[in-house]
Amino acid sequence: MVLRTAALLGAAVLLVASAAPAAAQSPAAGRPSFFKGQVHDLSGSATSLEKRFESAVKAADGAFFAAAAFPASSRIRYGRRDGSDDFYTISAGASRIKIREKRGNGYSISDGDEDERKPGPALWLLLCDGKTGRMIDPAVLDPERTYEFDSTPVFWLGNAGAAESLAFLETIFLDHPDIDVREKMLFVLSRHDDPRVFELLRRTAREDRAGDVRHQAVFWLGTIPDGRAFTGLKEIFRESREAGLREQVVFALSLRKEKEAVVEMIRIAREDGDDSVREKAVFWLGQKASAESVKALKDIVSSSTEEDKIKEQAVFAISQLPKDKSVPLLLDIARTHKNPSVRKKAIFWLGQTDDPAALKLFEEILLKK
Repeated sequence: MVLRTAALLGAAVLLVASAAPAAAQSPAAGRPSFFKGQVHDLSGSATSLEKRFESAVKAADGAFFAAAAFPASSRIRYGRRDGSDDFYTISAGASRIKIREKRGNGYSISDGDEDERKPGPALWLLLCDGKTGRMIDPAVLDPERTYEFDSTPVFWLGNAGAAESLAFLETIFLDHPDIDVREKMLFVLSRHDDPRVFELLRRTAREDRAGDVRHQAVFWLGTIPDGRAFTGLKEIFRESREAGLREQVVFALSLRKEKEAVVEMIRIAREDGDDSVREKAVFWLGQKASAESVKALKDIVSSSTEEDKIKEQAVFAISQLPKDKSVPLLLDIARTHKNPSVRKKAIFWLGQTDDPAALKLFEEILLKK
């Protein structure tokens, strides 16, 4: 099976897009325009989303796709920023769909402007076993794209409110035995424009039996547009004794927009008792490049009490800042720091730049100017 539909650590992520056309926001009754293939319309039924799905299970002869539209907390888009498109094939046995994707290997997070981050319509697509009705793989789709199915039928369940859609999918998530599928389901769940998403992710991060699922829940807490997520992440960090989960919280904090998230990362970088967690906080501070994070990194490097390993990690984090910030700091460290190993790290990272000031320093060192 190669259904790549949810962001896993490191590659994972979300692309928000510009406004969808009105037709995508309110798909008309009947066969939807964004699906090509054997499409069965169940949207006209007055029954619940769950009942329409049960009708699809009864009607299906083998594997099938079920799809519905829902209000998403951010716009979903596939395709490159330069306007070109990549195609890949989602498949499970004979069940296939062609879908457009950014960079050919997963979702990506885009800060975008505020207009791009506004709520918008989205589609979910479930690949299901026709015999049992069990969901095999989930996906979130962009209603501005066209999806080409092979012989596997698609049952269009129509428009669903965020609350109904979330409740329906949460039941599948809680009952599903496959950890990989449950990780992917968290992406679909987290995109719903519903305040209950926060509590679902928070509860999963704190209580789920599977560590990988808890980690994914923490990640998605970092992305949802709910102010409670920051407090929830702090709570999870404080309660957890698992280093890996606490490192994941630091990563999730780095995705938050609140200034308080940077303050919390600085506190972790300075005070936490676990060196691996502190190193992660230092690293992600380097990716933030805010005034507060730069000051924190400088303080760590110049501290008389910090261990060399943490100082060297801070030098690396500084090297990840924009050049106008990183080069002057690295030059100062390379010239004036009392610790030879820290100076050596600064010189090494200066060597990765093409800045004329770095070259001048190397001339000074090599020619003893």
